[in-house]
Amino acid sequence: MHIKQLRSFLTVADSGSVTATAEQLHMTQSGVSRQIATLEDELGFSLFDRIRGRLVLNPRGLAFRRHVRQTMDSVDHLPHAARAIADGVFNRVNVVATSSIIHGLLPPAIAHYVSKWPGLPPRVIMRSLREISDSAPEEDFDLVLAPMPIPLPRFRVVARIDFELHLAGPVGSFPVEDDPIDLGSLGGLPFISLDPFATYQEGIETMLAETGVEVTYVCETSSVVTAAQLVRAGVGCAFLDPYISGSVRGPRVKVVSVRQKLMHAYGIYAPSGGPLSHEATKFLESVLDYVHSTQGGASQGNLET
Repeated sequence: MHIKQLRSFLTVADSGSVTATAEQLHMTQSGVSRQIATLEDELGFSLFDRIRGRLVLNPRGLAFRRHVRQTMDSVDHLPHAARAIADGVFNRVNVVATSSIIHGLLPPAIAHYVSKWPGLPPRVIMRSLREISDSAPEEDFDLVLAPMPIPLPRFRVVARIDFELHLAGPVGSFPVEDDPIDLGSLGGLPFISLDPFATYQEGIETMLAETGVEVTYVCETSSVVTAAQLVRAGVGCAFLDPYISGSVRGPRVKVVSVRQKLMHAYGIYAPSGGPLSHEATKFLESVLDYVHSTQGGASQGNLET
């Protein structure tokens, strides 16, 4: 099985035509047909059915294409990887984070990291908590950023970022212009609920109940980012972390702190059983440096001992 056979297979699968494949790959039609036939002989099963003059993948061909596509993507990436290795960029940090952190905290933190270490571009991947928990050991993440307090198998907490939740709402929503605002003044306002996925939603509802405030939930979403966009669209108010709320603050959205402080934390996790790599340590320090530099002092980053 050769790379040329696999490339011919993918091209025929996409075009449905030996003729088009031959033109695209600068081969003869007989050469393409021979490569497909040889590949099918090696596999022990056919890959295509001929339907109305076109070659169409059969179920085995469809399954095989998924694996070939992944393989060819890796092959096509090799020149880029080789250039990076030649330039000395082969120990970059692999970071995985949940959606709210990817869209809120991480962009400015990465900018801070890249400005200090321009030769070590990080690789950042977005995953859900379930995907992170179910990740295989060979995925080899250096750092994981996720809400606390959520235990992640195979990972230990190396730092935590404590912060105060902010209240965001369409301009004109809040009955007073105070900042910080009192929870008691929020009765009757339309709110966006993050039940049941946001780890701080239960704390919000408990504090509202203790204050005797009743709000109207007009929408429920599993995404903090979606909640922020709903605020921007004028749907209602939402409690957001300071990094997400900062991204939507503007002419249409007012962001205030709350007198009855609502605290939350993000954890930075590393694989159990080994020290942090030099690059992971640099990235961790850059994130915490950015958090400490955030104006207002609402956010704190602390290394776990």
